[in-house]
Amino acid sequence: MVIKMDVTEIVDKIDSELIIRLTKKLVSMDSQNPPGKCNHLAKYLEEECKKLGFETKIYPLDDNRHNIIVSFGDGERDIVLSGHLDTVPVGDLSNWKYPPLEATEENGRLYGRGTVDMLGGVATLIGVMELLHRMNIKFNHKIVFAGTADEEVGMHGAFHLQEKGIMADADCLIITEATALRIGIAEKGPYWMRLHVKGKSAHGSMPEVGINAIEGACVGINHLKEIIPETEHELLGRTTVNIGIIKGGEKINIVPDECYVDCDFRLIPGVNHKEFDLKVKKLMTHLSEEYPCKYSHEILHTIPALNTKSDIPIIQNLLKWSNKIANHPLEPIGLAYATDAAALIPPRDIPFAIIGGGSPSMLHQDNEYVEIAELIDAAKIIAGAIIDTFGKEK
Repeated sequence: MVIKMDVTEIVDKIDSELIIRLTKKLVSMDSQNPPGKCNHLAKYLEEECKKLGFETKIYPLDDNRHNIIVSFGDGERDIVLSGHLDTVPVGDLSNWKYPPLEATEENGRLYGRGTVDMLGGVATLIGVMELLHRMNIKFNHKIVFAGTADEEVGMHGAFHLQEKGIMADADCLIITEATALRIGIAEKGPYWMRLHVKGKSAHGSMPEVGINAIEGACVGINHLKEIIPETEHELLGRTTVNIGIIKGGEKINIVPDECYVDCDFRLIPGVNHKEFDLKVKKLMTHLSEEYPCKYSHEILHTIPALNTKSDIPIIQNLLKWSNKIANHPLEPIGLAYATDAAALIPPRDIPFAIIGGGSPSMLHQDNEYVEIAELIDAAKIIAGAIIDTFGKEK
């Protein structure tokens, strides 16, 4: 591939003011989830992207939650860029230094809910598309942006777009979740399970007459780590489990007859969901046979774990540009969190990368902020890698 202008000169022409302006506006448009209303963000992006010369189409989930597709080019295959439009709730306003729904710029940073996760990333991708379009880079591909609704609750927007065939012609997927400009090529898959424990109620003064479901839940929790697979992933390590919620009991002087425990397993690539579910079922049977309580479970939510090969051209070029722009090592990383890639890619095996400005430590935090320079650098890294991988000679 030969581009007449040096690619570095091209990416240096990224419109940083566009990225900053879009980020500020999107952050000011409340899309906290729940309820996840983001139709106004989709409409705003539609208007802005039409001005930039792009084609747009809105895919509603319902009256309040809209996906948006933005594209240009006429290739038979697609390069898909994606970011979600909803954010997590701001929480206690007294914990914020700056108003969370007003993007505040100070000392090279943008503060506000969504600056990192991931309205800044959405603006980054529009900036990439604007550069490629303005510089008239020729591709055999269509460049497609998929803005998704409801990622923070169930990835319903991404699942909806996948069902609509948005990924049918995709040759790669790039998502701008926060990685501090590292290149992520693997992510764990959430496997959310509720452990139900049934005991027998009694007066609190006579606990020996009842069967304490909370105590039974404690026994069950201690056994959950026994079913974690021994296998390790080179970037992600082992499967993990977090006990997120325990609920049981009515009064201090009543032996609780019911309790449930919500467990957040994060499975690594290679752990089969059906096989893992069988292990859970066997554990429930074992616990019910060995202890006084009766144990059962239900699956609340599952998303597959993913990984992609590091030696394919788009990944190698992203690593190259991450090294060039941010001085990161030429090595990919794994991500403990899940992204829309898990909803957009299966059942196909599409190469994907997660790369965005901002630190993962800022996700879902009070006083969320992103370094403006990282939003711009993320755009440069992505644009440079796309040109090097898919650009053709003028």
